[in-house]
Amino acid sequence: MALKVLGLALRDTWQELWTILIVNLLFLFANLLVITGPPATLALFFYANRIAHEERATERDFLQAMRTYWKPAWRWGFVNIMIIGLLTGDYFLIETLTDNATMTSLVQGLYLTLLAGWLLLQLFTVPFLFEQTEPRVGQALRNAAVFAKKNLIFAIVFGLLLALSLMAGTLLFMLTLAFGSAFLAFAGNHAVLSDLAEA
Repeated sequence: MALKVLGLALRDTWQELWTILIVNLLFLFANLLVITGPPATLALFFYANRIAHEERATERDFLQAMRTYWKPAWRWGFVNIMIIGLLTGDYFLIETLTDNATMTSLVQGLYLTLLAGWLLLQLFTVPFLFEQTEPRVGQALRNAAVFAKKNLIFAIVFGLLLALSLMAGTLLFMLTLAFGSAFLAFAGNHAVLSDLAEA
């Protein structure tokens, strides 16, 4: 199933290539401004959600979604800043708390694994926001956690394949920079929609 989802994401990226280039550049610029980062991330996933539903979407839809989802985006962003900040801070803090190199490496490995798991969970959380009647972040996180638990092997394989795809895209003329964010958004949306279609 993971290969099928990635195939659908690749197909959508290819079919919407020029619009995605514009949307992805807007997304990157918005993240550089920081304050517009979370709304731009939700807007990118909204754009991908419409395409995944086989609807038409343009850069105007992306910009409109930034305004529409500003509040839920910042609720989602705040949760992510807290969790990512906590895991990153603990990763560096553990070095100062123990002199045992083996213990430090093990604990840091645990924090990196938790961080990777959290980031992967967000690929499912944001699409669930758009499949709910109301964009409630807490409900979307619960739905994503249930989805990941129910499809644990898929989630792990999916995450590994995404990482390999992004690394390959970076080596191939920096394609990941130009299209990587949109590819992730398509992949996350197709994973959620495939699961909902089977339910």
